Amino acid sequence: MITLTDVSKDYTQGSETIHALKPTTLTIPDGEFCAILGPSGSGKSTLLTIMGGLLTPSTGQVCIDDVDLTEISRKELSRQRFTKLGFILQSSSLVPFLTVRDQMVFHAKVAGTTPDTRRRDELMDRLDIASLAGKYPDALSGGERQRVAIATALMHDPAVILADEPTAALDTARAFETVKLLRDLTHEDGRATIMVTHDERLIDYCDAVYRMYDGELTRDTTARRGRDGERADGSGRQQAHPICRAIRERMPWLCPPRRSNRRG
Repeated sequence: MITLTDVSKDYTQGSETIHALKPTTLTIPDGEFCAILGPSGSGKSTLLTIMGGLLTPSTGQVCIDDVDLTEISRKELSRQRFTKLGFILQSSSLVPFLTVRDQMVFHAKVAGTTPDTRRRDELMDRLDIASLAGKYPDALSGGERQRVAIATALMHDPAVILADEPTAALDTARAFETVKLLRDLTHEDGRATIMVTHDERLIDYCDAVYRMYDGELTRDTTARRGRDGERADGSGRQQAHPICRAIRERMPWLCPPRRSNRRG
């Protein structure tokens, strides 16, 4: 879970104060997939950068699993960011000289820990990229690169996923496939996922939609959810992505029930 309380960001240009982000209070609970939309320059990137612990807010608190990122040392902030956050970017940001299997364990090697090869193999099966294990990024399609990027972001089991325009470089079919996969992984693993996007078509797959204009964030209560259909039990969960559904049916131990309490 990630919580922002009265978070704002101001910049000074000469005698003028720019309110890049007006006071914002927001909670994204575990298991919720939310979208933030808005025009360029509206403050979306500022908000996402603050959520990721990469930018210090002018006021307010940013808490991940009850840890206040604004009150800890730089060293501890780096540790929290490294262990509790997963980033998915527009360009996938894969290391060009590493194969898919090596991309997956790169995070552990940087941390100086023993790579969890079992988890790597499980994620590769779950996201249908096992056949790509020995390939380099330049040999992958756009959709394949994004699936690898998602798997890499999940490898260290982060509490929060921050996705910055993750479908911008994909065609329509791959964009829908990617966002449905993100939604299902969010629901099944019980983590919070925040996606910044310009694509209005993607909000149908989200649990919550927020809009940003001139640094002010508001919740869009009129956004329609459930392109795949609402659940019959009325709880709002949508149908699973085909990849996740197939894996859950054949290997249910890879898709555990949604967790109510994440590890610290």
